[in-house]
Amino acid sequence: MTNVLMKKLFYIIIFFLLGGCISPSPSLEEIHIRVARQVEALIDSNYLQTPYVEIYELLPNDSNIFYYIKESDSPASSGAELPSRVIKYKDRYLCFIELDEPEMSRTELFEKGIVPDSNFHENLTIWSDDNWLLALRKYKNEFTLIKDTLEYNYTFEYPELWSYFSGDSPQGKPAFMALLEQNIIVSRQYDSILYDLNIDSMKNYIKSFSGDIYIKNMTDSLLLLSNNPIIDMSFAVVNGADTLKLILQKSLPIVVEPYGFKYLPYKTEPPQSFLQKLPNQDNWMSMYKLFCDSTFCFLDINHIPQEFRILHNDIQITNFLKTDSVPSRTRYFHNKGIYNKEERMFHFFKNK
Repeated sequence: MTNVLMKKLFYIIIFFLLGGCISPSPSLEEIHIRVARQVEALIDSNYLQTPYVEIYELLPNDSNIFYYIKESDSPASSGAELPSRVIKYKDRYLCFIELDEPEMSRTELFEKGIVPDSNFHENLTIWSDDNWLLALRKYKNEFTLIKDTLEYNYTFEYPELWSYFSGDSPQGKPAFMALLEQNIIVSRQYDSILYDLNIDSMKNYIKSFSGDIYIKNMTDSLLLLSNNPIIDMSFAVVNGADTLKLILQKSLPIVVEPYGFKYLPYKTEPPQSFLQKLPNQDNWMSMYKLFCDSTFCFLDINHIPQEFRILHNDIQITNFLKTDSVPSRTRYFHNKGIYNKEERMFHFFKNK
């Protein structure tokens, strides 16, 4: 990679990594008040008519928070999680299901008069036309509220929400690209101790990262993806002067039909030297944030060399640790600050 390009990428990355550290984080109560105002407006406009409203946190990133809003017949979510907070509005209950906050108990919900009986079920309300997506800025009084129309494969495809996701907006790019996931691959020798491996010690045992890149053609013409004759890489995570190549597992060139999409699986080159530059504490989260903010495309697109950051699927909160054996042994894990949702579901039905 040329020195001019390296310097340019370095300043882009520093700008985005430091940009969210200017203002103090708002309290969760302040966030809930802002969310409640929007939900109350939906109630007053007769969009939400059930006694409970499920307000489900989809993701927090450095600067933004997403919530999924839907009607409910229970204070528990459709995924069998209890709320961490309930706000009453008129005769409705706004139930916040948070990623990183402890749940209220069945007894507490009963004692506060939120339910008539502590033995209640999860949200069984079927799909309605009044499901909503709400994105808020943490450090600005800005938000976007849109109806979920099921028009897209992924939440990040809604143009109104692009600026809230990590990475860079697809606006003005020759193709829509998003990093879907980033998994840790280890040698089969770790099969028997996979669940004992410390995620933050991954530099000691990792073989590579792997995942998929989502490519969508937003035009009425063919999209041709080919090798860049100037830069010997198709995608890479960039950290200052260091790069970690994402090696596509499908041969180039690749053609994407008009308005079509493809999944491009990748594996990285061995990442040990790249990881050595990251802090030992929270090693995984440091790497994860680089995947989010600093994954670049360097392909030729329709014979024009490219150099841009791609969007990141922040809503994918579950990561996987996999062995390279066949079949692969897999262990899932959550990012720092996210409660184990499977344990919450088990706890909900165990105490029913």
